[in-house]
Amino acid sequence: MKPPHYILALLILSAGCESGHSFAPVESTADQFAPTAEEVTVDNLYRSDGLSVDVSYNNFNTVVCLTTGMKVTEYNLTALNIPTKVPCEVRWVNGDFVCMLTWWSQSQSRHIFIPIQQHHEFIYLDKQIAATDSVNNNIAYIDTVDEEFNKVSFKVENLLTRKSQTVNVEINERNGIYPFYEQIRLSKHLFTLTTTSERINIDISGIY
Repeated sequence: MKPPHYILALLILSAGCESGHSFAPVESTADQFAPTAEEVTVDNLYRSDGLSVDVSYNNFNTVVCLTTGMKVTEYNLTALNIPTKVPCEVRWVNGDFVCMLTWWSQSQSRHIFIPIQQHHEFIYLDKQIAATDSVNNNIAYIDTVDEEFNKVSFKVENLLTRKSQTVNVEINERNGIYPFYEQIRLSKHLFTLTTTSERINIDISGIY
């Protein structure tokens, strides 16, 4: 006959296996750590005469929403690889474009030009826009910097025709600090660039 304590141990083990409590699988707690819905912030940057500009921000995307009458057009700046900061800023609005400043850092910046008219195109140049002329739809920006030949090229462009004109400036010890100019002025037919060493006036009638 087996010892009583051995039989008692077998009975306890058997009861534990049948009830399943000792080896029950652990329930998944993944639901407890499921991400919450993304927090979306929407800012209205401009509203007038049936035209509205809104920007929505969340953890992953910056989307500009242009409403003209009953039409709504969205531009996902993140998907378009356009750098952004919060908040974006509407600089001016005319009958053709909404000019928005999307990113800035000291002397550098990035702009977008959102078309109000369907026959115009959305414009983004991965350049520092130095000056804009909202009346004539002209912009001026630093196009290239050639350190080997000590030269910086400025470009003046019309947003409607997309025609442009280039102005080259020599980099010297007096103007050698980025962005290489003191002031830029734009009018319909004249581009004026002032550096620490010179002032340049260029006729830009050819961009129309």
